[in-house]
Amino acid sequence: MRVKIQQASLRPYKRILVTSDIHGHGHLLKRLLKEAAFSREDALMIVGDMIEKGPGSLDTLRYVMGLAEQENVFPLMGNVDLWRLSLLENDSPENQADVISFSRTAEKWWGSSIVGEMMHEMGLDMERDGEMPGLFKMLRKHFAKEMDFIRNLPTIVETEAFLFVHGGLPHERLDELKGTDPYGLLKNDDFLNKGLSFEKWVIVGHWPVALYNPDFLQHGPVIEKDRHIISIDGGCGVRGDGQLNLVITDWQGAEFSHLSAADKPEIRAFSAQAPSAAAHNIPYHDPVVELVEKGEKWATVLHRGYQMQIPLHFLQGDEKEWRCYNLTDYRLPVQPGDVLQLIFEHDGIAYCKKNDVCGWYEGRYQKIKEKEQ
Repeated sequence: MRVKIQQASLRPYKRILVTSDIHGHGHLLKRLLKEAAFSREDALMIVGDMIEKGPGSLDTLRYVMGLAEQENVFPLMGNVDLWRLSLLENDSPENQADVISFSRTAEKWWGSSIVGEMMHEMGLDMERDGEMPGLFKMLRKHFAKEMDFIRNLPTIVETEAFLFVHGGLPHERLDELKGTDPYGLLKNDDFLNKGLSFEKWVIVGHWPVALYNPDFLQHGPVIEKDRHIISIDGGCGVRGDGQLNLVITDWQGAEFSHLSAADKPEIRAFSAQAPSAAAHNIPYHDPVVELVEKGEKWATVLHRGYQMQIPLHFLQGDEKEWRCYNLTDYRLPVQPGDVLQLIFEHDGIAYCKKNDVCGWYEGRYQKIKEKEQ
């Protein structure tokens, strides 16, 4: 695979809708497009990572393929898309064993894997047929249309005012990037913190935006106006508190808004609550904590010198190294009547999300009947 650059004009479209990192949650994409009233007057940019880490990779991929039959839909390659394609094109017994092993683990974590879904559709069982010689050749033949679709996805889409790429760009000299190895553009970790600026808007996914703020755990798009960078990965599929984001703008990038969707129940608050004056976020890439005290339901820990309480089940490890992943001690600002997304309950307290921000709500609430999908 080599970097493929697609030129596109967005000037004819009324709105530009942008999403990324769907990760097998095609039902959330459908929900967002319905809420946004997406039509042929709009352009839809899908900035990679359509599959894995979700309940329906094959259905999601086929849904995107159907959308892409319209000239106003522009899907791009993601690092997970390229990774899965590359592994399925490697017929060595060692690679097949590794892929089957990962797929079994993925089904435990996320309930599904694209290889498992492919095998199920062909009447094969992963446990029984996972070591079958020639398995991947069979999958490539049966799913040739799907694999060709992924194989032909562009790495970069350039428009009048935007550069879309899954991970990030080192610069805007696209001629120098064309034909090179795409991996560094698709898996460009921590892109916002690399000090880069651009003339055109660069819109990326890949790195969950919740990792960028050490104080508040928020999942909405991060817009760096001075540097012309927008990071939009809401952590869908890779985080229990994540969401799928849909950014809405025009062909020039004059203004931005967004919608989001997640598979979380909603609650209605009955009590007012002021936000906490200070807060801290423990991200998954920096999880090591120092245990101060362990109680029956809560543990007191230090993370980078900040002391906070965490639910006991979030404390992992042992005396050699304690860890906590993806948690904040922030108290949300809440007014009676506010609707919050419930992530989990602990010791009679709700851990929620409001306006893309995660935190605790200690007041009274009532669960809202699940909406029709």
